[in-house]
Amino acid sequence: MKKYLLFSTLATGIIFIASFASLSFAQSSANLPEFFSERDTFVFVQTLLENSDGQVVTYLTSDKFTDLNKAALQKLLDKEVSDKDPIIEINGEKFQVIKRKLTITYDKENVIASTILADSTEGVLTTVARFAHDGYPIVEGDKVHSIWTFLRPVE
Repeated sequence: MKKYLLFSTLATGIIFIASFASLSFAQSSANLPEFFSERDTFVFVQTLLENSDGQVVTYLTSDKFTDLNKAALQKLLDKEVSDKDPIIEINGEKFQVIKRKLTITYDKENVIASTILADSTEGVLTTVARFAHDGYPIVEGDKVHSIWTFLRPVE
């Protein structure tokens, strides 16, 4: 019985240590998103549905988009950029981090099946990015917060 207990403890310890060893390579350049090699703008969105009591009901994230208008995205970021947006360095390349939060409070029931970023230029509304997802119901008083994070290369 003691040998079995010792073996079980030793095996569990080895598995536990091995799991941390495999995680230690998570930041290698081989595992970084493709945008680092393509020098393209990276887009990430977090969507939170908050009910009228302030409780988070739904939380979705994505960096994969159903629609992504790169030209419209660059125009929007050129308008949005400010001196307060930090510049970071990753693998020797500089990226500007632009983060914006949009909030919509709903006044009627609906079902939301996409998180959309749009831009209005001279009265024309252009879809910049759309993340299609499973629909979630909303009722009057619910708030949807979309937190958009952009990393774009800078010189």
